[in-house]
Amino acid sequence: MFILAIAVGLLNFTFAESIDQRLESYVKEFKLRPIDHQLSQNTQLIELGRKLFFDKNLSGNKNINCAECHHPRVMTHDGLPLALGEGARGIEAHGGRMQAKGKLLARNSPALINLNYNQPSMFWDGRVEKIAPGLFQTPVPLDTKISSILRSSVAAQAMFPMVDHAEMRGQKGTNPIADAATEEEAWELLTKRILEIKEYKDSFTALYPNQDINIAHIAEAIAEFEIQNFSFSNTPYDRYLKGDSKAMNEIQKMGMDIFFGKGKCGSCHQGDQLALNEFHNIGTPQIGPGKTNGDDFGRYGVTNNSKDLYAFRTPGLRNVSLTAPYMHNGAFKTLAQVIEHYDDIEASLIDYNLVNNWKNYVEEIKNHDHSTDQMRMNHLSTKLTTKLYFKEEEEKALVEFLRTALTDQVFLDQEIADEYKTYARFQLQESGFNKLHQATSRESTINQMTYYYFDVFQNGGFALRELEQPMRLMILENGAESELVFRQQLHKSASADQGIIIDTSFNKTEKIKLDGDIALSINTNFNDMFKRIYQYIKPGTQQDIPLFELDLIKVDVNEINTNIQQIPFKNKKEISNLLNVKIDDLFFVPTSLNSKETYVRNIQFNQLSIEVVLQKSILRTEDGSLESTWAIEFETSKVLKKDLATLNTFIFNYLVDSGLVAIDFGGHSPSPSKTTEKILQTIFP
Repeated sequence: MFILAIAVGLLNFTFAESIDQRLESYVKEFKLRPIDHQLSQNTQLIELGRKLFFDKNLSGNKNINCAECHHPRVMTHDGLPLALGEGARGIEAHGGRMQAKGKLLARNSPALINLNYNQPSMFWDGRVEKIAPGLFQTPVPLDTKISSILRSSVAAQAMFPMVDHAEMRGQKGTNPIADAATEEEAWELLTKRILEIKEYKDSFTALYPNQDINIAHIAEAIAEFEIQNFSFSNTPYDRYLKGDSKAMNEIQKMGMDIFFGKGKCGSCHQGDQLALNEFHNIGTPQIGPGKTNGDDFGRYGVTNNSKDLYAFRTPGLRNVSLTAPYMHNGAFKTLAQVIEHYDDIEASLIDYNLVNNWKNYVEEIKNHDHSTDQMRMNHLSTKLTTKLYFKEEEEKALVEFLRTALTDQVFLDQEIADEYKTYARFQLQESGFNKLHQATSRESTINQMTYYYFDVFQNGGFALRELEQPMRLMILENGAESELVFRQQLHKSASADQGIIIDTSFNKTEKIKLDGDIALSINTNFNDMFKRIYQYIKPGTQQDIPLFELDLIKVDVNEINTNIQQIPFKNKKEISNLLNVKIDDLFFVPTSLNSKETYVRNIQFNQLSIEVVLQKSILRTEDGSLESTWAIEFETSKVLKKDLATLNTFIFNYLVDSGLVAIDFGGHSPSPSKTTEKILQTIFP
């Protein structure tokens, strides 16, 4: 679980001042503007569009509507990598949209968030494009009587899923609309069907008097509903652009700085939508059936221009944290995976492997064909830097910017459905620990504990801590009892007070008391492994570990993994899905252990009991030396997001009242993880 260490004192103020200056330069360079939502007064048209959006009469077999693939319940998409067409069971079914008899489509259902009347193009390949008022480039040339009604590419797009056999029209032989000779004939039949419903006929007559109603009028109503109903732009980022310098916290600002600076994301993501609506080949691996012989050439299929090979439309990024999975085919499940792809595109392509954990599909999703890797790299967008060399803390700040700064407040304020606990953690200097210890020791319970930390070893590295929802797996040994503890960070909020960043996180937690034999076996192997490692890795005398010792370490790791796999913790499936690894293939490995002396007391906050844990730890550093560290952690049950600011103020006052000043914070917490990783890469290449 990643909790950012606090920045303190005047250093933080200097940082805040300089970073705001840099962000202001990005605002000018990339023409960043808050979204100005164009409110419509035509409430009758919006309501008509809402009804049509959810009406299955617009499909050939009357079994699918627009909402099936763009449901408001899942942020106007379907939550799946590849869309499922006509014949699938709807989004309202338990577990999400299920394939059943539906066809597996080539691309991801894009979200409909923050569309606008000036949208240049639609679809991942831009095959619907507004050229001029009343003039559109579309897969089927439009008659003037249709194009003259359309005001936007959003409306033009709405017509085409209705006449796609796999999406809404149905297969030939199943209904008259599917059997229509042309798209124009199919649109006429759909319009006739809608106008046979008196409520619809009356609404269209009132809205468009003395006009012959055609499919464009239907599409206009749907587009009006989408544009007006799915606009969410009250984000910390938008408020910051409007002049509220405190709307984004320090971590989000760091992420924005990396986004437009080192990450060079502003080359494609700029303007009010954070997207230029251009088309770029970003080296996305291909999964699923594709458009042509198992592959998908993207914009090239529209323009037949080689510069557009594997190019797809750059989407806007508002509320992007809510629209996973990502890319035109949903190849990446998390924002962290997207960032890692951009960090080293060639390595991402070479290493890519889809694990199909989706239970929504009857057929297996075809994995990426690596024989196309070189061609994708040869046609990569010139705007991309193929290797960015992000540091771990840079990736996490970047994810935090994308995940929270670009998310509308209505979603940030929503309740997290799962049971969770709320944590705030501060790394301390020894002086801070001593002050708190002196102030609270008489009221505290003292524990001597050993912490055994684990990770999932994947593709030559540790995976649990690389997600934007970092996870931690550990075993706590407290006397004769041991328990497995799983934490997954669901949401993080940060605020600053007098230069101290107070970082609060919501965590899904699971604790399982371990069988004594399993606990003893794990702990024995764990201690044996580190004893062997640090027999050779010592301060100033580091030497190679002999092969026979590596063999014994391998035995320890395998036995540890076998025992952990026997523990029935329920969040193992969550780990599997987020890491894109089959449950049976999860490989849990030790990363570090430390002993902690903890002082635990309880205090009250708004009728909630907060457990205050003062910790003194002895940790191994990378060179094998022992080092003491100090920290304090606040843990309480569910706290509403709207109450976090009050909680943070309470925590800050508690620390100040205990005598802490800025210099008492910010201690270092070393980790031997890199040492362990090098050894494991030797043992498990």
